[in-house]
Amino acid sequence: MISNTYIILLNHHGISDTAECIQSLLTLSSDNYRIVVVDNSQSEEEWNRLLDFARSQSLNYISFNQGNDRNYQQQIVVFIKALENKGFAHGNNLGLKFAMSQKDAGYFWLLNNDTVVRPDSLTELVKYHSKHPETILGSKLLYYHCPDKIQAVGGSFNKNLYICTHIGEGLLKDTPKEHLKKIDYPLGASMFVSRDFIDHVGFLSEDFFLYYEELDWCERGIDEKFVPDWCETSIVYHKEGKSIGSSYKNEKSFFSEMQLFKSRKKFIKKYYSLDFKFYFSSLLLIANRIRKGRFKLALEWIKITFNDVK
Repeated sequence: MISNTYIILLNHHGISDTAECIQSLLTLSSDNYRIVVVDNSQSEEEWNRLLDFARSQSLNYISFNQGNDRNYQQQIVVFIKALENKGFAHGNNLGLKFAMSQKDAGYFWLLNNDTVVRPDSLTELVKYHSKHPETILGSKLLYYHCPDKIQAVGGSFNKNLYICTHIGEGLLKDTPKEHLKKIDYPLGASMFVSRDFIDHVGFLSEDFFLYYEELDWCERGIDEKFVPDWCETSIVYHKEGKSIGSSYKNEKSFFSEMQLFKSRKKFIKKYYSLDFKFYFSSLLLIANRIRKGRFKLALEWIKITFNDVK
């Protein structure tokens, strides 16, 4: 049986981006893929707009509400309506669990809906992974609005300050891989894993509503001898921030900043400890928000730092 890649997209009030992403995926040079779109929007109107788009494109698709899935190997695109929005990890897990139930699924590509892919981006991921089966892979992410520059090739986690940074951010797109440091995790905008990875590591942790779920996945993967890496020839263009309520060249939205700080604390508590480094670095981050005049956010971050987080 041919091993297909199941591409998981999460839609949350982003129909125009989702539509553009799907259209780019339909130009992939590989035929061995299926697209699974999970709609996290709490709106029947958004769901109907997704299906209207599918009909307008004459897509070979099927749609159903969460929990009513069956075996749909003949459809190129599957739309799943989530019963409620429980975050990035939960939404992607709905798609992953459906995909894992399909006998032809060998790979899984988690892709932000605010991305556009090159036709060979999937082929390059599969090719690289076949040579390095122990990896959890990312792509080279380029700015959609500035495609000659890298948004990131992955992330780095500073264990002294407990802060994440993007590797390669702002560099020219042709910067050689050997000139960049190794990544600690691929960005959630493009993550590629095998069935073997999920069999050993499991699904994304739903303890994280937004942010740090990919870093948590990699930490658990490392425990199972998997290695974070990225494929230099898999190119994805990312409209950074649109899927979480932020926008290109603008501050993150208040909501996403709140989730970032909550998830950071949960991650540090899980893998390290809420020690002096945590409180010191948290206060530095809070001071930076005060410097930018974001006083309401700084106050909420203080509450998160010194109180329990659910």
